[in-house]
Amino acid sequence: MIGASGRAAPAASEHHEATWASSVVLEVPPTEGSVRRRAAGTRRRPKLGTVGRLVAFHALVIASVFGIVVVEFTQSFAGRYRATITADLGESSTQFMRAAAARPASESLLAFSHAYLAAHGVARAEELAIALPGVGEILAPPRSKDLFSDPAIRRLAEAPPVTSVLTRSSSKGEAELVLAAPITEGGRRVGTFISAGNLNTYDAMRVRVLWLAIGEGLIILLAAVASLTVLLRRLLGSMRRLTRTAADIGLRGELGVRLEGAEAGDEVGEMAATFNAMIEKIEDSVAIQRQMMADVSHQLRTPLTVVRGHLDVLSRGRLDDEGDNREIMATVVEEIDHMKRLVERLLLLGRSLESDFTEAWPVDLRALLLDVAAAGETLAPRHWVVGPIPDLVVVGDLDKLRGAILNLVENAVHATGPEDTIRLSAREGGTAARPIVEIVVDDSGTGIPPERRQAVLGRFARPGARAGTGSGLGLAIVVAVARGHGGSVEITESPLGGCRVVLAIPRPDPRQLAALTAEKV
Repeated sequence: MIGASGRAAPAASEHHEATWASSVVLEVPPTEGSVRRRAAGTRRRPKLGTVGRLVAFHALVIASVFGIVVVEFTQSFAGRYRATITADLGESSTQFMRAAAARPASESLLAFSHAYLAAHGVARAEELAIALPGVGEILAPPRSKDLFSDPAIRRLAEAPPVTSVLTRSSSKGEAELVLAAPITEGGRRVGTFISAGNLNTYDAMRVRVLWLAIGEGLIILLAAVASLTVLLRRLLGSMRRLTRTAADIGLRGELGVRLEGAEAGDEVGEMAATFNAMIEKIEDSVAIQRQMMADVSHQLRTPLTVVRGHLDVLSRGRLDDEGDNREIMATVVEEIDHMKRLVERLLLLGRSLESDFTEAWPVDLRALLLDVAAAGETLAPRHWVVGPIPDLVVVGDLDKLRGAILNLVENAVHATGPEDTIRLSAREGGTAARPIVEIVVDDSGTGIPPERRQAVLGRFARPGARAGTGSGLGLAIVVAVARGHGGSVEITESPLGGCRVVLAIPRPDPRQLAALTAEKV
């Protein structure tokens, strides 16, 4: 045991030291050099901006296209220049052959060649030589004798070719284009006519043309890059402002900000105007939603308070009369029904903000108004009058149109008494460019003062004479339905002495109506 413990102790001590050593190694702080290396390794390389990338790509495309054009132009120039020299050399050969054929019969070819070179060899720009191996003569001016130092030219001089041969030579240290044409006499090849043109002038001109084209290309490239940079900075500056504005709206909820430059007549101005119009629509929608939430909280507070109060009374158990309990429960149910109707109408108003709020189907106007009149007669005893109604088919959402007109009839019922008259009629109106159909509800009630007619079209306004009746959302729903159909609502004074409300919707085009009718069938 002692030996074991004696051996175990050093092992434990070694293990402890190893553990301590490992902890010390892990806790050593990094050196300054390692921190710099790590920072250098993690430092992100700067990225080229959008303008830089687009300009670089544009410059690369222009440079590539221009390079191809320069190469093609240089090759074309070289081909045309070479063809010109070749044509000149061929013309020299042709002139000699004609002159040789037209010489006097008494004049030998050798004598004629001497005279021809004397007359033409100096005047021409190219070098001329005549080799007559049959007589062992090579006739050439002093400046043309170096041509025959080229072995290929010498072979052509010693053995006339069957046809004309075009070759290059650098016998004098200068590039030359050489044309060797056979000289025939009596059907035999008796010599070779050699003409040579210097290519150094051509090479120098080709280099000058090449550098001129490159210089012009660089100027064009710089101008294109500079103009593109200016345009891109202007365009992307507008995009940057758009991004900042969107960030202000999205992150900070600043719906009041607008993009500048919307008055410009270009695409950037159109984009700014479209963005501003979108933000205005969003701002209006948010304002409507906020107002709706405020109105909902205000309108629901009263019925909820009533319900809570009656339920508290029931919970205390102080009412032993069963009739009183039933009355309380009836009041609670009535308030709940009122809240249900209020929520349904608010949901309908919220739905009216969507693009597909209404559907387009053919609607028989006369059948619609007769149905609404029949439903109105069940609401209250009034003197009901229907007509006149034109025999028309309109395009709209039948359910929403019926609900809107029924809201107008219900408002008329609230604003009248049993002896009053309510008239439901329709008429054609508008202009030839924009024909409309007007649905008119007249009553002989108390009417609405002119200064309040616009206000009562909003939410929770009660135009009727009886305060506290209705939810105050009827006319707001009528306005939403009218706008959903592309129409409007107007309140005026009725010939019956009360109020007239006109719901106007566009009259459909016959072709649109025929297409919808066929689709429905």
